[in-house]
Amino acid sequence: MQSQRSCGHNVKSTEVIWMVNLCLKQKSLNFSCPVCGEPWDWEQVKDQIQLSQAQTTILEAQVQRILKEFPDRYKKCPICFCILTRPLDSTGQPCLFSSCAHCPHTHHFCWACLAPWLFSDEAGAGQCSNSSCYVVGTLLACDTVTEPSSALLGCPCFRACPQCLTLLPHTSNAAKHTVCLECGHAFCYVCLQDTAACPQEENEHYLPFCKGQKAERQWFVT
Repeated sequence: MQSQRSCGHNVKSTEVIWMVNLCLKQKSLNFSCPVCGEPWDWEQVKDQIQLSQAQTTILEAQVQRILKEFPDRYKKCPICFCILTRPLDSTGQPCLFSSCAHCPHTHHFCWACLAPWLFSDEAGAGQCSNSSCYVVGTLLACDTVTEPSSALLGCPCFRACPQCLTLLPHTSNAAKHTVCLECGHAFCYVCLQDTAACPQEENEHYLPFCKGQKAERQWFVT
């Protein structure tokens, strides 16, 4: 089946699928027209390929894995959530901020923490509006715990204390309960609830196991 793409070229669905599979094999999300190379957004690509829901789900899972694996290369727009590739400056170095061409209104955001990027004047480079940029950037980009027997399996390797926002690493003993060294607040590393409020049970390794919902990566602006 052929249909006309946004660039005006008639491209078969099989050609688009081949292009997508090649990109994913190379761990790239830079999709483009097989004829002219015009960049295509992932949402546009999904609308153009003729796949079953199950097949689309498999591709979507691969895209999400690449997003998580390469946070310095790809991010989701904090407004419309489309996938963006990190822009480069005039010297070929990664920019500290980005903008989204898909949103109806131009906005700039910090690549590290996704907070609004502020310009003091048109000629200036600007700066991130988030005083916790380093902390949030680490929370969004850090690896996850991979030890199969850990009670923290799948959690980010860093959490921020829910009370004072101090950056805390997971401990090697895989304990799910954490005490902040800065303020003394005790909380569950998995669900981020207070230790006393965390629903738990023992697993086969006789370690306290959180039955609550695993908290997403933390994001905040201070």
